[in-house]
Amino acid sequence: TESSSTRDDTISANAFLPPQRSSKFTQSDTNSDKTADMLPPDTQSTTSEPALMSADPKDNVSDALAADVEALELISMCQADFDTQSPIQNAYSTSQKGSDEQICLLPTEYPFVSLLRDSSPYIVNHRHSTIVYHIPGDLISNAARFNSVMDDIALTWLFGMKIVISVGCRKQILQRLERLHGKADDFDPASKLGVRVTTPETLRILEEEAGFCRFEVERLLNRCLRNKGADCNVVSGCFITAKKFGIVDGVDYQHTGYPTTLQTDRIHRFHSRNDVVLLTPLGFTKYGDALNIHSEALAAFTAGALGASKIVYFSSHPMILRGSTDDNSNQRIQMIQRSNVLQILSHYGLTVQSETGFPQWGKNINPDDDLDDDQQAMLLKMGWATHALDRGVERAHIIDCEDGALLEELFTARRGYGTCISQDDYEAPHPEDCNDDLSVTDGAVAEHMER
Repeated sequence: TESSSTRDDTISANAFLPPQRSSKFTQSDTNSDKTADMLPPDTQSTTSEPALMSADPKDNVSDALAADVEALELISMCQADFDTQSPIQNAYSTSQKGSDEQICLLPTEYPFVSLLRDSSPYIVNHRHSTIVYHIPGDLISNAARFNSVMDDIALTWLFGMKIVISVGCRKQILQRLERLHGKADDFDPASKLGVRVTTPETLRILEEEAGFCRFEVERLLNRCLRNKGADCNVVSGCFITAKKFGIVDGVDYQHTGYPTTLQTDRIHRFHSRNDVVLLTPLGFTKYGDALNIHSEALAAFTAGALGASKIVYFSSHPMILRGSTDDNSNQRIQMIQRSNVLQILSHYGLTVQSETGFPQWGKNINPDDDLDDDQQAMLLKMGWATHALDRGVERAHIIDCEDGALLEELFTARRGYGTCISQDDYEAPHPEDCNDDLSVTDGAVAEHMER
């Protein structure tokens, strides 16, 4: 064939493109700024003139190669005489060469393929399952972490999970009370149990702060879902019927209570519409009186009532467990069975009542002697996690609020950020994700709980 051709004989790459819309503007074109970005590429207005060439030659590689069809040729993905100076060289990896110095055009070196393959068993296993998230109030106060957690929760919705969120507002309430009365522990001796005495004044503050936290979760989660193209709503309402604790160990908890019934049919209807359900730490008696319900206990109760496969507790001050296993000593334990957790809780004298979810330290046990506040909070979360497992939940996770921690915990094998508690007979979806070699000896882990 001839190596040269006239301008008239050259076939432009534009000849293979579909007909373009006219570049003439109309009145509707000038009033469609907001909708233009939402239209598919073939419906957006374009011009018949060629696009401006980029200043960087690498950005115009495909245009340059397609400018003259007669100059194109088909070559092997690996050949010895490949032109290493060609611009297309920059678009592929040349790290692997054969003995004859062949250069192969390889896929990208970014580990997307292996990551997707490794995560696929979890994506399939979690699809159409129900998951309950607990969002603590102190997470809402941290804008960066709060945004990343909401974004990851929105992504789990895209993977097909049915979501319920129990939002707490403990930090917001404590800040209000401290401004009024000073340090909270000075007027609430039962605060170390994680369940507070709720006076009429505290109840009013709770109603205000619960409304604020609910709005913040709705606002940010709706934005994250819309950014991902999701068509769903975040729904909140009165789904809980509750009862008062009354007097426990000589302490009148007044307007503090525990959940007794959950309107599961209504929540299932919202899930059938692909909506996200949001619960606040407010319940109502059958007489219409408002009660303060601990949000972590509410999450455990909700997960059990809905038959959820997972419950996830986010922690702004996460702890990890260390202890002896069959193979190594002083090893971090990420996966642990329910029976082992009960051993740890028994070692520290912490129990959670099966009916009410009320946590209690053993008699003559002062947790302040051996544990700091973060360690006590971790044990309380472990107690409520076992409370959820007792109600039929398969797995409970206590994880950090760091960016991406939720995704690594749910969709990778042994790369999670937190602690996973499973039923004793739970079968893992991934062959590497098992806890048979992480059985804990009595009391070993409890001695090595650290930040």
